[in-house]
Amino acid sequence: MNKCLVAFATTLLLTFSTITSAITLSDIQLLFSKNQVVRADFTQDRHINGLTSPIHSTGKMIISKELGLWWQQNTPFAMTLKMNQQRMEQRIEDQTPEIITAEKQPQLFQFNHLLTAIFTADKEMLENNFDITVTEQNNIWTLTLKPKLAPLNKIFKQIILSGESYLEKVTINDMQNDKTELTFKNHKTTKLNQDEQLLFR
Repeated sequence: MNKCLVAFATTLLLTFSTITSAITLSDIQLLFSKNQVVRADFTQDRHINGLTSPIHSTGKMIISKELGLWWQQNTPFAMTLKMNQQRMEQRIEDQTPEIITAEKQPQLFQFNHLLTAIFTADKEMLENNFDITVTEQNNIWTLTLKPKLAPLNKIFKQIILSGESYLEKVTINDMQNDKTELTFKNHKTTKLNQDEQLLFR
């Protein structure tokens, strides 16, 4: 599941001009809470030591406060991830889905919910697990998360989020000096239609 975990993670390189810290994590959480549903297209580039070029993938995702997270990677191969408060399901191509429940694997399930907390800017969960720095420049906020405790601090150096009205970029720097960059665009916040609701079943 590590590839999926790494997949959920966006960077904004800051210039040397003056940066203010007027925005807070509470402000970002409030911004995210305004939308019951957020859709976006994503691109992902994984920079792995020893490889001359990043591994590039594309897809789309939906976050619903009611139904959870639906993540569809389209290239270079099909992979679907669904996650809610009770279960997580991953399917690669036409293989049999792998299902994880909170009852059967509570530690892994709790870890995966941290990824949902990142996408929703869940203030309480993020503050319990990360040292947090929030900055803002030219209306673009940047949220830097440094893990406090194991197992997160054994896996990640830091996770950097940024955006304006929505989460637009995520960068994950891991302890193996690899980096994953995700970019989100074409955000939409209209209600789920019937076909989209079926995706979460």
